[in-house]
Amino acid sequence: MAIPDLPKDLVEDEILCRVPATSLKRLRSTCKRWNRLFKDDRRFASEHCEKAAKEFLFLILTEKMRICTVSKINLPQHGDDALPPPSPSVEVGRELSLPDPYYNNSEQFDIDEAFPCDGLLLCTHDGHPGRGSQIVVWNPLNGQTRWIETGNRCRRGGLFVLGYCCIGKRRRRRRRRSYKVLSWGYSFKNAEIYELNSDVVDSWRRIPDDDLDPPGWCIRIHNDSSVSFKGNTYFFACEESKPHLGWSLFRFDFSTEKSSLFVPLSSQCPLPEVMRLSVAVGGEKLSVLLQPDCTSKAEIWVTSKIDDSTTTKAVSWNKVLALDLSRDLQINDLVRFVFDEDKKVAVCCQKWVHADGIHCNDKVYFLGEDNKVSEFGFGLKVDDLGMSDIWPVIHNYVPSLVHIELPVGGKRKRGSS
Repeated sequence: MAIPDLPKDLVEDEILCRVPATSLKRLRSTCKRWNRLFKDDRRFASEHCEKAAKEFLFLILTEKMRICTVSKINLPQHGDDALPPPSPSVEVGRELSLPDPYYNNSEQFDIDEAFPCDGLLLCTHDGHPGRGSQIVVWNPLNGQTRWIETGNRCRRGGLFVLGYCCIGKRRRRRRRRSYKVLSWGYSFKNAEIYELNSDVVDSWRRIPDDDLDPPGWCIRIHNDSSVSFKGNTYFFACEESKPHLGWSLFRFDFSTEKSSLFVPLSSQCPLPEVMRLSVAVGGEKLSVLLQPDCTSKAEIWVTSKIDDSTTTKAVSWNKVLALDLSRDLQINDLVRFVFDEDKKVAVCCQKWVHADGIHCNDKVYFLGEDNKVSEFGFGLKVDDLGMSDIWPVIHNYVPSLVHIELPVGGKRKRGSS
């Protein structure tokens, strides 16, 4: 007797909705119905985001201006002190394809910066002579893209981050997410927002300067010190009249389109040598890497769990690592990192340019408990054509089936997947 087919609702809403996103991608070739379901069905994508277990993957932006997967990280295991610990290693996987529409998709898009948010990447490039600058919102899992005209926003030193707000009433399923791009200049003036679901063809619009940069506060301006966390963007700021009190986390809320003080840092120093922010592996906490001065001391702090109802008073900091690095392993102010609280290991990525100014080396550091530090290098190479300006960046990325809003008229621009 043949086994009867399972009901469609059971297969889609109770089984496939709980399968990790990367596994669903491999199942697309199973049948046409599943291919359409995973690629085009917004209802299923919403249900999947609600029910499926989250995957936490590492992506790395290489000096070749490409996004690659990190297929495997072998963390150092420090067990028997009588035996030498095994060497750590990082296996860089395949390069993710992002065709450049300027070249009729025959070449890959050069990426200067990548900003992850909710399974999407906001990728920017400051452009070539006569071409201008470009930004694109890209879902590496399903290949969807949305190219956005920037005008002269990149040319005037503009920075870009991606976030979202929830719209509509919550019923059985989660509310719809409306994605927005926030742009600002180095002076924090002329801040603008681009709404991906707007009916306006060119939906860039100004927001009051004080909504991004509240009076009396000084914001750390680099977007490599910003992260997206549950739709909002977090960055560092300090009170201009009280710099001795140190830095605090600011939050830009994409629902109200305003910044607000979130929480002061627990380890206070007026001007740290290194101060980097990251979303801890697990997606429920923020972590910060601090090096107070040019010494070898470094600390990693993690917040308590943050949810939508969290208030400033409900958030606390916990110091999870205190490090005393050797001079040869000292991190610098361009380091990027991700932190795994369960394993108590931080993975840092940076470039070292040698004293001769000719050779450089991309390095990954593993910082662990009891001041255990391990180093993995990608090999010595010649620093041709000023490539030392391109620094390796590691990202904590959560793949998702989220759909990118189409341009007005329902058709994708040339170059969109």
